[in-house]
Amino acid sequence: IPNMREAQRLLSGGLAIGYAGGSVRKGVDRGGFKVETSHVELEEGTYHDEWAADRLGGGQELVRTRDGEIFTRLYAGGTISQEELRRLRISKKMVTDYLKGKLSELKDATRLDRYCLPKPDGYWQYRYELTGINFREIPVKVGIETISFKGQLVFAHFFLLSPVE
Repeated sequence: IPNMREAQRLLSGGLAIGYAGGSVRKGVDRGGFKVETSHVELEEGTYHDEWAADRLGGGQELVRTRDGEIFTRLYAGGTISQEELRRLRISKKMVTDYLKGKLSELKDATRLDRYCLPKPDGYWQYRYELTGINFREIPVKVGIETISFKGQLVFAHFFLLSPVE
């Protein structure tokens, strides 16, 4: 796929500045749905993210390279129930703080087209895996990102990464 690496750098850089980095986020109305958004202009191009989520939900990231090529990454998922989190003596905020920390630390090593399986951080474990669902004729990557605490799944996001043509 032409410029896939450039698009991946934009996705990683925009996410690091946007969701994980604390850029200005704002709420907008999209066809009667309230969503949050993050928009970042980078030297390499443009990054835009919109999502509707609290404990569960999803969103869409769009990037435009300097050459005008567009890519999208869709995601959906979230954390386990409040009752399960309480049973483990952790909070949703602890899970999302861990996620943001890992995204900042791992940068372009995750959420793309390769596996990312770093060493555990005490009780915490982050991982990103490709599902193996793909077709040579259609250049879409399908992955899943998970966080476990004491060996129990506490967070999962499913991803689709594709060029827009």
